[in-house]
Amino acid sequence: MGNSNNVGRRIKEARSSAGLTQRELAHQSNVSVNTLSLLERGQTSPTIATLQKLADSLSVEISYFFAVSKPEDEIVFTKSNRRIPVQISEGLITNLSPGFISAVGRFFELHVFPRSKSKKEVSHSGFEFLYCLENELICIVSERVYLLEQGDALLYNANLPHHWQNSTDKVTKIIMVQIKADKEDEPCDLIDQANSS
Repeated sequence: MGNSNNVGRRIKEARSSAGLTQRELAHQSNVSVNTLSLLERGQTSPTIATLQKLADSLSVEISYFFAVSKPEDEIVFTKSNRRIPVQISEGLITNLSPGFISAVGRFFELHVFPRSKSKKEVSHSGFEFLYCLENELICIVSERVYLLEQGDALLYNANLPHHWQNSTDKVTKIIMVQIKADKEDEPCDLIDQANSS
């Protein structure tokens, strides 16, 4: 199934590279020392909110925790059976471009377990794009509620507080793209570009 050990190892590597103790990172990220210790040892599955807090505190992209290696060229082809899903508390998350460091964004497939929801509202830099592949997902962005059904898409400024939930008895499958913000891009520019396509 998922591979929490690899995520835990990547968290520990990033923490060590930043020269932080577990206690210091826990304080900076507002994640308990106990949770951080369990994560690093692969004994618990992180939430997306926890991963985002750790990524922000360590100044890395959330995809860093799933990266396996840097590609040798600018094209990465990955067979579906070579991508390893990582279990998080709400479901499974799979990096769709493992090892590829993009200046534009990160690409994930998210399987949200039945009756599951994100633990907390999060906000972070850039933009987020969600595309519903299967079932449905309720997304709350800045207190506005969107029901994503199969084929629906949502693009929003990730600085806005957001969270989601699967209120059904089936797994919901989502493509999630985290888009880096260019200093020259305003949130409305990206959304206007998407609307004009």
